[in-house]
Amino acid sequence: MKKLLVLIFACSLTSCLSLEEKKAKAEEEGNSLVAIKSKLIKGAGDALKSDGKEAAESASEGLGEVIKGTSSGFDKSLSRVNVQTDSIFSNYFELGRTARESEKDSSKVVVYLIANKNFDGKLKLKAFDNTNKEMGRTTIAVNLKEDDATYVDFFFNKRTPLTQVDFYKIEIK
Repeated sequence: MKKLLVLIFACSLTSCLSLEEKKAKAEEEGNSLVAIKSKLIKGAGDALKSDGKEAAESASEGLGEVIKGTSSGFDKSLSRVNVQTDSIFSNYFELGRTARESEKDSSKVVVYLIANKNFDGKLKLKAFDNTNKEMGRTTIAVNLKEDDATYVDFFFNKRTPLTQVDFYKIEIK
């Protein structure tokens, strides 16, 4: 009996609603929330109609700056491969852009070579860590006429950890 009185008292405090009444109340609350959100969206739409062109121009300008910064950063990352030369190499070539790339079975360093003189021979590229220890080397045949230029791909064994390389040395073999 005591439990029944507690239940009746609790129902009177919480106004025990039937399942149908709870559903109806929830539906009313949902409709109210949707009405508020739709008015908010309509207001935003109206504001965009009047100020949208200016906002779109501003956003496009900002996006353009982001793309320019990304391109600039990408270009800087390509030039970060430190390739050192000696005087014999410098007599035959100038170095242009350099890059490091990883592929499925190998890693490579790409060097843009500009020929100062005719050259038909081999070039060797050695990789060194920050303690000047050699980590890998590769040789490639090159044939360039004076004032020609080309990208040369130096492929390293896939076990050569090119991400740990501090600098490279390029030389005529």
